[in-house]
Order: sequence, then structure tokens, then C-alpha cells
Amino acid sequence: MEINAFKPHLVLIGLMLISALALAFTVDVTLNDRAGVSMKLPSALDGGWVGDELRYSHNPENPKQYRASELDLPNIDPVTGEKLFTMSLAEYEALAKDTQFVKSIYTNDAAAQMFVSVVLSGRERDSIHRPERCLVGQGSSIVNQHFWNVVMPGIIEVPLEGREPLKVAVLETIRNYRGANGERKAYYGYYAYWFVGQNRETPSHYMRMLWLAWDRVVHSRSHKWAYIAVAGDRGDEKSDAYKQEVVDFIQKLYPHLLINKQGGS
Repeated sequence: MEINAFKPHLVLIGLMLISALALAFTVDVTLNDRAGVSMKLPSALDGGWVGDELRYSHNPENPKQYRASELDLPNIDPVTGEKLFTMSLAEYEALAKDTQFVKSIYTNDAAAQMFVSVVLSGRERDSIHRPERCLVGQGSSIVNQHFWNVVMPGIIEVPLEGREPLKVAVLETIRNYRGANGERKAYYGYYAYWFVGQNRETPSHYMRMLWLAWDRVVHSRSHKWAYIAVAGDRGDEKSDAYKQEVVDFIQKLYPHLLINKQGGS
């Protein structure tokens, strides 16, 4: 009886949210092209990490990924002589053409690797989306996905000097492939990320959308958002040692990325 009595209120709340979102993306707004994140990744980090930016061929006959250090000319394919891009062909075709990318692979003296990417939205609000879409499209399966709850499993907190900890969402992935002899193998990876707007940060795609709607309705402004991702190898299916590695790495990377003082959500 009490549940049935409460249903009309739930419907009303749902209609109000839908109306607010509809209003947010139909009203006239001022577009703010200023990004809250640097689109230049550092060439080196403390701890012996050395970065190498990535470039991609969009030629279907030579769909190769290059490291910038391999290239005589930073944006020219040495095989075809064609232009290289900062995103893969699949990403280029899936997202708005004014979406900006920067990607690097970092390696240290122990031969550990970290892949870092920053994706900055263009003028369209759907220039960036939940990273899960790309991961699944690239052949990975997400095996452990957690978001907001009381203890926040799957949310890594990164202590940072002079502010509250940065909350980073974590996806644990598995991708099956065949080895040189045709045997089936599995790659156990992780994908840690968070979204950055003007003076705002959140590990939640849905919170980002709410902030985006809020700014459009209340302030008549549309800010660019970006997401920052750190990806690597979990080692094996049950290991969670990578989490501390991610914390340590982000602590080194974070000061190089952000332009404004950020606020979490």
C-alpha cells in the first residue's frame, strides 16, 4: 500500500528530471572553448617514467600504431607517407571530428608500462562518452565494474597534496587472443579514468551529465569536458596489486595535467 502510494511521486520526479535534461540541451547557451585540462602529456615523470606519444595510421591497408620516437617526421607514416593521427581510425569514425586526443605510453626502468590518454570534447556534448563503449568495441570484456555505493569498491582514491583525494573509476577487463602457436591466451587489464570539467572532477559519467545540464540551465553555459585514462596490465585475474601502482602513477601525472584548481563530485 505504501509503495503504491509513493509511485506517483516517483513518476513526478522522473518527469521533472526528463524535463530538466530536455531543457538543458535545447536552450541557447554560450559555448566555452576553454579546457580544464592540458592537452600536452609530459615527456617524463618522477620515478624514471619516460613517455612516448602515440600516432595512428588511418590507412586500412596499414592500420598501425607508432611511437613518436620511431618516426623521422612526427605526423607522417614512414610506410605510406600519409598523415598520422592522435586517435585510431575507429575512434575517429565514432566521435565528433573536433574531439581532441593525446596519448602516450610510459615505461620505467623495470619495463613496466602505463598507457595514458586524454580525450577532450568538441562543441557537441556527445563528443566524449563512457569509456566502456570503446573498450567493448575494441574486443575487451568488462569483468568487474563498480560505481557509487557505501564503501565504493572499484573506486580508487588517490591522495593529493592540498586537497581531498581524487576519486578514479576502475574497470577490470579481459581480452582473449591467440598466441604465436595458435593457443588461446587472456590479457588481464585495467582501465582507470575520471572526467574533468571547469573546476570539477568526477569518476561518474552520469554526474558529468548532470553537471553539464546544470551549467546549461542555470548558467547558460556549456563547458568542454575531458576524460583522463590510465590503463595497464593486472598481471593475473585475481591480483589487485595494480591499484597501488595506479595511485602512485596518478600522483606523479596529476600536477602536469590540470589547468585550474579542481573540485570533486
